[in-house]
Amino acid sequence: MNAAILVIGATGTTGKELVKLLAKNGQKTRVTVRSTSNTSELQALGVELVQADLTDVDSLVNAMNGLQKVYFATPLVPNMVELSSSIIRAAKKAGVKHLVKLSGGGAEMDTMAKWHRAVEKEMEQSGMAYTFLQSNTFMQNFVKFNSHTIRAQGAFYEPHGDGKSAYIDARDIAQVAHRVLTEEGHENKAYYLSGPEALSSAEIADILSSVTGKSIKYVDAPVEAARAGMQKAGMPAEIVEALLEHYQMMKLGYTAKVSSTVEEITGQKATSFETFARANKDAFIG
Repeated sequence: MNAAILVIGATGTTGKELVKLLAKNGQKTRVTVRSTSNTSELQALGVELVQADLTDVDSLVNAMNGLQKVYFATPLVPNMVELSSSIIRAAKKAGVKHLVKLSGGGAEMDTMAKWHRAVEKEMEQSGMAYTFLQSNTFMQNFVKFNSHTIRAQGAFYEPHGDGKSAYIDARDIAQVAHRVLTEEGHENKAYYLSGPEALSSAEIADILSSVTGKSIKYVDAPVEAARAGMQKAGMPAEIVEALLEHYQMMKLGYTAKVSSTVEEITGQKATSFETFARANKDAFIG
């Protein structure tokens, strides 16, 4: 049995899929949780749970003690860089050898990309081995953020214009992360991860219509309406503006780059959006 691997962000979209893979393959796995976390799914997988707070370096050091490899995905919050820095400092203090970060990919000039790059630079200068998983936008976001209006109104609303993104299934990212954490040869690498094709929101709507058998439309929302909707949902102002900036990058074509990295690392083709939609059909039908 290999030494345990720590997963920070185990209840997130990619983290939970990674933990499932590690547990399924018999890899000893430790995960950080907060006192408020719902841990029933993690407990069922038989992984070790350790309470830690991303603002508390000592709690992170405690979670990392005795481990050589750590995967982390930080939430999209205004202090994302500071939280990530706490993880890096704790890893150095705990003697971790290899840090794997879920990073951003597809747009290199917007605020969120700059946040991710600041963290990457700190990792590069840390003296530890690193791997960056620079992911395009998750396909799962359509289930998480758009499925309610798709079910109720047969439409989804985003300020993307005709811009395309090479959306990726989070389960493919988890497959790559699993390989990176359990194989040699991925140290000090940056992997840009995307799905197999770049799609516009109108093309996504067509695929969803075909899969569900009902008419689903994409409505190009005005920027001000999108801003108001995110503000109403209680998003911090910094995050609202960062997301709107990212959507503008989408409109300009900066998120349309397709890579073959998923297949190169895992030996399996990246999941198409149609395959993803069929697997999640019930979420769009109700």
